[in-house]
Amino acid sequence: ETSEYDEQLYNGLIQESVRTAGLMKETTSEVSAVVYKGTKYCKGLVVAMGHDECGHIFGKISVILISHKQVHFVLDILQSVILINLGLHCLHNSEKRFICVQADSLFDYYPLPVLHHEINLALPDLHEETKRAVIEHLTDIIGVRNREDLLFVEPDDIKPFLTPIQSRRLVQVFRKASGQLPSTQPNVSNTSWISNFSVPWEKMPTRLSQALATGGMAHPEDRRIMIRTVVEGMRVHCPNPNRAACGEVARAIVSKYPATFADKTAEGEQLGCGYYSLLKQLKTRVEHVNRDNVSSRIRQPRKRSTRENNEGDVAIKRGRSELDSYGCINWQPTTLPEGETSETLETKRQTMSTVFRSAGPQAIETTDVNTYMSLTYIYQRHMLNSWPAPTLCEVQEHWPFLFTKRGLCTHFHTLTDIEVETRLSEALLTKGRRILNFFQSQRLQWNKEIEHLLRECDSAKLNHNQIATAAILLLMKYFKEKEDSIFILADAFSTKMSVEREMTLPITPRVIALGNNFMSASRWMISLEGKVFYEPEQMHDFASTLAVFFASYYVFNLEYQESASITLEMIQRFFVRINPDMGTKCPAKLGTSRKTGRVVKRKVTSISPRITTFLQRLSEFEWRTSN
Repeated sequence: ETSEYDEQLYNGLIQESVRTAGLMKETTSEVSAVVYKGTKYCKGLVVAMGHDECGHIFGKISVILISHKQVHFVLDILQSVILINLGLHCLHNSEKRFICVQADSLFDYYPLPVLHHEINLALPDLHEETKRAVIEHLTDIIGVRNREDLLFVEPDDIKPFLTPIQSRRLVQVFRKASGQLPSTQPNVSNTSWISNFSVPWEKMPTRLSQALATGGMAHPEDRRIMIRTVVEGMRVHCPNPNRAACGEVARAIVSKYPATFADKTAEGEQLGCGYYSLLKQLKTRVEHVNRDNVSSRIRQPRKRSTRENNEGDVAIKRGRSELDSYGCINWQPTTLPEGETSETLETKRQTMSTVFRSAGPQAIETTDVNTYMSLTYIYQRHMLNSWPAPTLCEVQEHWPFLFTKRGLCTHFHTLTDIEVETRLSEALLTKGRRILNFFQSQRLQWNKEIEHLLRECDSAKLNHNQIATAAILLLMKYFKEKEDSIFILADAFSTKMSVEREMTLPITPRVIALGNNFMSASRWMISLEGKVFYEPEQMHDFASTLAVFFASYYVFNLEYQESASITLEMIQRFFVRINPDMGTKCPAKLGTSRKTGRVVKRKVTSISPRITTFLQRLSEFEWRTSN
């Protein structure tokens, strides 16, 4: 039934929306319902209007108008919140707004039918709930609007929901559906706003602006305010920026003000990529402000594959990888020393073996042996890097001087360009005191284990060995790693033979402390692959012991054991100052939860977030106490 449109029957907002649409009263009529392209529309029906960065926009039909044979709807605008698990849109009206649109401009069904058809074609057995989640993700997060957009969908875009083979099959069908296969894969990202994003520095506190101008360190409170301000600015463009977007913003901030925000050691060396702690703070803030916003969630639970369930704690190695050369600058030399051949190097190796059998390990101090060890470095690496990897007993048979402190540390120096014993001796003394002071000055914050160790430190004046030992033990307790994952306690009068006979030594490296407890020990051994290879006579203090222990991971291509991986990485980055941008020495995919003790899936990262958090807390503590 058609009647004349009488604008006086409606409020001012509806009248304004009709006038804005350019409809004339004289040529416009009103109907209560209309069938348009096979669909019946009536007052009160909710239709899809469009899409923005916050999700789908819906409208409730308030008035249906006909003008020049065109159907128009006056819609009460509704914003939506996606309930992904239920496959529903929850509608709400934060403020009364009306808009008059043509029926042809509605978002109503497309692209959902196309996506349904293509997904059914590529993956006919896909579970309906997973299919619905994929469609929601493609439309709401990736931004698919029409058939042509399917050309730009990449397997990584749907990785959280499908297996790699399923993703590739679906993408192949999408590209066929779009009408062409691309000659090159365009790099289209839903974070394109980043290139135009500017950090609102004008909103920062005055004290932070002064620090930026002078290149000083930011006050902890000012840094937190900056994080909130930056995230607020990012959310204007995207409600829930992903980790990659946060990383780009963090990288830009550190590039502009490295002196204020870069992750650096006390010596001014870059820690990892240099912006990891800032990235972590930005992403944490983003997750915090989106904690109740289900419409903007971008992370989905991923089913573990059968292969992952069966692999266990450590993946089976099938050859040498970048992990083995992690942190090294001369891992596999290719050029023989001048005047040397493989035959002359083998002769030198045999000569050194003969000298070792006759003169013992102390012969490493002679000039000839040192020269031969230097010349045969390429030959040593050839054996150490071979695959399958030789056992350490086999390596010892060929290169006995590698199992002396001097031989190992010299090899480590050639491998990494770091004098490990000298660096650790200095770092354990200075940084060890800093760590001890950090814990002693904030006693009320720590658990009983840390407090017990601090009381033990208070009971007597500590020497250099005890300061260094206490620093490592405090870090292990802070990171919730058990002492026996690095240290083993043995009787003060134990020998190599008695330890191997009476103890079951683990495969991974251990420091064996000889004494009543770890703090009072004054002699140490190092075990590898269940045998003692370095005896007390070679190591005169804890620093030299830790140098041999740590160097063995790099020289012999060993992985950090997961149970002590955070402490070992802390020694690597903070004390020894090996800070690669990428990679890790602990690739284990499963680990033991520090809280529950259960086996859990472990996220492999290039730098542990626990380390960046600790270093930030240490830096803030020292900044507060010095100002």
